[in-house]
Amino acid sequence: MSDSKGFLHWLFFKKWHPVPSVGSTIALFSIIGVIFVALGIVITVINNHIQEVTIYKYDQKCSPVEYNKKCSFIQKLDNMKAPIYFYYELENFYQNHRRYVKSKSSTQLSGEEISLSDAEKYCDPIIYNKDLEVWQQDVYITEQNIPVPTERKPDDIASPCGLVAKSFFNDTYALSLSGKNIALNQTGISWPNDKGKKYKRVPNSESTQWIDPENEHFIVWMRTAGLPTFRKLWGRIEQDIEEGDYTFEFQNNYNPQMFAGAKNIVLSTSGPFGGKNLFLSIAFIVVGVIQLLIALAFLIKKIRAGNSFGQKNE
Repeated sequence: MSDSKGFLHWLFFKKWHPVPSVGSTIALFSIIGVIFVALGIVITVINNHIQEVTIYKYDQKCSPVEYNKKCSFIQKLDNMKAPIYFYYELENFYQNHRRYVKSKSSTQLSGEEISLSDAEKYCDPIIYNKDLEVWQQDVYITEQNIPVPTERKPDDIASPCGLVAKSFFNDTYALSLSGKNIALNQTGISWPNDKGKKYKRVPNSESTQWIDPENEHFIVWMRTAGLPTFRKLWGRIEQDIEEGDYTFEFQNNYNPQMFAGAKNIVLSTSGPFGGKNLFLSIAFIVVGVIQLLIALAFLIKKIRAGNSFGQKNE
């Protein structure tokens, strides 16, 4: 082969191209369709075995509705098998807004100090301690989610800074049955690679930061959601729940009225594919049915046209 032909010669080099027949095409679409429909049915059956309880607008169960105060209510629950995942759910909160998502410093969250210019670049409009919520300015929230009173200078750079950190969800919960507390495990709720790596405290964290970046509730919150209604994991109940009237006690700190939304509690078991997900099962069935319809269309066309259908015209 001459070098003068160059690499374009390979474009016209004879090579093998698979030419599927009508029969093989019908078989391929049929097999894919059956597999997808079968998976959709399996996921639907699994979903039906997943138990999920949603307590809507739980803050409205307090009378009167007051914030920054403790409140409790009684909710009847059926038997549920462990592990049971305890979520909080927010409605009409747009964590996917471009300015909101960008308002944080990944460098600062990983345990490094940032300059004022970097804070202004990445965290605007929440740059200084005085830009935080009032309750955040004189408190340090530990890794165990315990608030400790402390003092910081208002004109120091907020740590963590940014809108995402400032809007941190700070309700807390406790659950009991007939006066007996039900343990809520709040560890291991964040992604393993986040804690201590992407989110890391500085050596003098208590005096310079308003929250420990290794607080797992904070880490979960900082992973912004893509939809305006979302739920985030708050803890796990690692024992079976028996039917009964349970007392939910919570610190009613987070006011959803500031974003014209609502906050809910969700208790859910899980399956091999995670929590209840109707979209996944419907999507598999719809795609499978479309594949089967395409196979049927090819089959009808082949029957009508006879052996000439799909043959190359000479």
